[in-house]
Amino acid sequence: MSKTELRTFGLTVGAAFAALGGISWWRGHELPPRVLWTLGAALFVPGLLFPAVLGPVQRGWMAFAAVLGHVNTRIILTVLYYLVMTPVGLVMRLFRDPLDRSLGDGKASHWIKREPRPVDVARYERQF
Repeated sequence: MSKTELRTFGLTVGAAFAALGGISWWRGHELPPRVLWTLGAALFVPGLLFPAVLGPVQRGWMAFAAVLGHVNTRIILTVLYYLVMTPVGLVMRLFRDPLDRSLGDGKASHWIKREPRPVDVARYERQF
């Protein structure tokens, strides 16, 4: 990591811990603000004066963030699927068949007859 990236990490995360400590102090807590301010100072001061010292801290922080992101993604996607997608799918199936699979209207096949059209090369260039 470059000194600039480590400095940015130290100042940003240190300021975030200090801000969280301020919010905790404003809410009337005694010990948590002191812990958060200490962590903030332990990151902010080296980030300001000696950013190279924060290399191992930044690597550990990013490893923790990767694990947390992996877990959160699975939880969020699972909740989204079961609370949003599944009910929408069930409601759609109650009112209509989105794939038009029924042969109940006397059709012999699912085949849709299309009228032939002249070939237009421009139609195939940007299909999205």
